[in-house]
Amino acid sequence: DILNTIIRHCPPRFFSLGLPGFSMLVGDFITAAARVLSTDMLAAPRTEALTILGSLVCFPNTYREIPLLQSVPDVNEVVTGAKDVKHYLINILLKNATEEPNECARCIAICSLGVWICEELAQCTSHPQLKAAINVIGVTLKFPNKIVAQVACDVLQLLVSYWEKLQMFETSLPRKIAEILVATIAFLLPSAEYSSVETDKKFIVSLLLCLLDWCMALPVNSLLHPVSTAALEEQHLARAPLLDYIYRVLHCCVCGSSTYTQQSHYTLTLADLSSTDYDPFLPLANVKNSEPVQYHSSAELGNLLTVEEERKRRSLELIPLTARMVMAHLVNHLGHFPLHGGPAVLHSLVSENHDNAHAEASELSSEVFRSPNLQLFVFNDSTLISYLQTPSEGPTGTSPVGTLSDVRVIVRDISGKYSWDGKVLYGPLEAYLAPNGRSPAFLISGWQHQAVGPQKDFSQTEEGDDVLDKLLENIGHTSPECLLPSQLNLNEPSPPPCGMNHDQEKEIIEVILRQNTQEDEYVRRCNSDSAMKVTSQEQPSPVEPRGPFYFCRLLLDDLGMNSWDRRKNFHLLKKNSKLLRELKNLDSRQCRETHKIAVFYIAEGQEDKCSILSNERGSQAYEDFVAGLGWEVDLSTHCGFMGGLQRNGSTGQTAPYYATSTVEVIFHVSTRMPSDSDDSLTKKLRHLGNDEVHIVWSEHSRDYRRGIIPTAFGDVSIIIYPMKNHMFYIAITKKPEVCFHYVIALTHTTFAI
Repeated sequence: DILNTIIRHCPPRFFSLGLPGFSMLVGDFITAAARVLSTDMLAAPRTEALTILGSLVCFPNTYREIPLLQSVPDVNEVVTGAKDVKHYLINILLKNATEEPNECARCIAICSLGVWICEELAQCTSHPQLKAAINVIGVTLKFPNKIVAQVACDVLQLLVSYWEKLQMFETSLPRKIAEILVATIAFLLPSAEYSSVETDKKFIVSLLLCLLDWCMALPVNSLLHPVSTAALEEQHLARAPLLDYIYRVLHCCVCGSSTYTQQSHYTLTLADLSSTDYDPFLPLANVKNSEPVQYHSSAELGNLLTVEEERKRRSLELIPLTARMVMAHLVNHLGHFPLHGGPAVLHSLVSENHDNAHAEASELSSEVFRSPNLQLFVFNDSTLISYLQTPSEGPTGTSPVGTLSDVRVIVRDISGKYSWDGKVLYGPLEAYLAPNGRSPAFLISGWQHQAVGPQKDFSQTEEGDDVLDKLLENIGHTSPECLLPSQLNLNEPSPPPCGMNHDQEKEIIEVILRQNTQEDEYVRRCNSDSAMKVTSQEQPSPVEPRGPFYFCRLLLDDLGMNSWDRRKNFHLLKKNSKLLRELKNLDSRQCRETHKIAVFYIAEGQEDKCSILSNERGSQAYEDFVAGLGWEVDLSTHCGFMGGLQRNGSTGQTAPYYATSTVEVIFHVSTRMPSDSDDSLTKKLRHLGNDEVHIVWSEHSRDYRRGIIPTAFGDVSIIIYPMKNHMFYIAITKKPEVCFHYVIALTHTTFAI
């Protein structure tokens, strides 16, 4: 009873007070907590005992040699020893993480193991029990109690931030965690997809999202590493990469678990995970279930669904929808995040009103929908596609006459919004050189290019000279072998033939000249006769298409969207006010999970909201903490999640921002916002008070009270008190109606940073 009373009423903050010699009591509290947990009474303070143990997981690394009070048998004295406190503490947590009968206490034990893993990885201690702790967390994923299993899933999601440390500890460990998630999903899917309990489906969704975070964090070459299983090695089959198994289990989530019943090696199984370091069948003791039991009436049980109805129902459920989203996210962003635009840009910010020559609206409106160069389509009842024809620009940024129009395609699907620009090309662009600096062999039709000028005549003859006469004379002198037998020069006329007198020669010449005159006369008559002329062929002039949607229609036809086979899946949407409203609503939704978190600074002696909100700066430790939350972004140019902050500087110039491919977080830091007037303080309180999570950095000697900052929100408050020896006392409070999932159930926890 004395131990129970001490453990029940001694808060973990006792160790953060820094009392003289307090570290000598660490071992006693660990032993006392272990004795409380060793009893079978559920009424014992089991939750408080594990909370104390969880608050001490960082002490062994801070205080290297913690003396323990140990009793020696047959001796009435108590001596001090140097027992390994860390080993002693972790063994207790490992035991209770697998055997603790109390649900809340089991969750705290798993959370404590997660905090300890992060501490050991951050300190690079390479503790040998890290694998055992990960084994317990991995096996807990398939625990029947979904609250406990959800805590294990959240711990694995927390470890995503430490994947590099895990890889330094053991190269294959991050990949092993991804394999555990894949095998667990395949194991739980058959029962979850047909379960009438909603928590079963939600837990599969949590596993899928956790798997997505691990896939996006790990390098692509790790995901392409072949997975070795005992079954494949026995049959000498080729080993598939881990990414292949990930897509397989996602495909099963979309199409149903029956997809792989006839393929024994289609997905990873729990047995495939067995190794010397991991036991997938580690026994776990049951806990007292706090989940409500659901009862079904006879009418509900008798309402059997047909196969077609069941297929339609499953297609609308959480598991297939989440799996399709994860698959699309991996296809679009795996190995391509972040791009040059930074992590704040994940999807296109372009809409149908941008670069639209037929509409001047700054946002989507009915004027944009009336544009003749815009049409919207739906493909496979899942993808919204907009085709917009925009004016083309030449290589120099101008719009030369005769250039073709561009086609812009805006795609909206389950993974987000994407925009593509294209044009009709008949050759490489004129503005770019071919490889090795050579000019392109051909150019785009219609683009202006410089014509080749006429060739210059380089002959040096003078007017009146007989070039042929000089050439023949020169040949005769330089090459005598070319002369005739008469040895006359080549430019001299030859003598008349034998037997022909001068009159005959003259008559023949006259006949030839007369015939030549008649031929010339005939040619002149033909030239003057229009019927005898041949019309010359000219190159046709280019024709600019008159239709404002011509090139979009051409692209649709080239993609095969106008074919009869695609008509069933590709439909033209009617541009009306209802579509405009739904399109605006769709674009207003964030493609990633978004959070806005308030950060307050409380200096010594500050106990009212005005003094707290008037702080324009904090201590160096506070500034270092804020710098670790994320990177500073300029609010005037930031294109990511704003969380209600303004670009005009009224809510500050910068703010800490953090983003991955699946989540965006912006921090409303009180010391970053203006506080030079009452209106500024009111606006600051409006932004900070409306956030659901409040982080309070308090350097006051008294505890922070929730009512100091009056607000109807602030569902969760995380209060940080800087202590001695680089220690921080963390108090996490929540409203009664908020479910914590026990991931941060280690309230009033002390840990080392």
